[in-house]
Amino acid sequence: MNRSSPARDGDTLGGLPIYPRKNIFGNPLLPVPVGNGPQTGFFRNNYCDASPADPASHTVAAVVTPEFLDFSKSRGNDLWPLFPSMRAAQSSSSSSSASSPSLSTSASPAPGPSPATSSPEPCIWCLCATRWFEAFRAAASHPLGDRIVPRVVLEATHERAPADGKFERAVLERWAVGGDGSGRLPERGGKAKGGGGGGGGGEAIGR
Repeated sequence: MNRSSPARDGDTLGGLPIYPRKNIFGNPLLPVPVGNGPQTGFFRNNYCDASPADPASHTVAAVVTPEFLDFSKSRGNDLWPLFPSMRAAQSSSSSSSASSPSLSTSASPAPGPSPATSSPEPCIWCLCATRWFEAFRAAASHPLGDRIVPRVVLEATHERAPADGKFERAVLERWAVGGDGSGRLPERGGKAKGGGGGGGGGEAIGR
């Protein structure tokens, strides 16, 4: 099959079987809006494809943040080398904060997911369904709380993600954001638009 065409039962990609390319709504799976980030997906084609050859199920289109990357590294999966620009942005932000006076506020944080605090152009990564759910479960007892849980672009998340990760679809929906072709993170509640490259990629090197 063409790397950017819809998958059907019996299709293969790179010689490996692939499940039908549908998102969690049962609609055609959109490509991941990677922006300036690296190519993603088990097949590195910027789709969160599902395949029997990928038992880790890299099917959740997750917005990568420094907080999540630190959490993932603490659990034995260091993804930081894939996002050098984010590391540089984080270092620059830390330096600026250290030289500026801190401001106090009495406002209470709003319930639900905390705002993403990554680089100016967040990267979206096809994350393992179980890894995403691991972060979700760990948030309750983690010092950073909800900030370690990546938000999700639902239209680019494969329909098999909830079953493979053993969680309800409603859990993902609570963390939904929009996505567009530039890879920028829209305002919370925005709808995802089609975009991002669907081509390219090589052998299956999911991580």
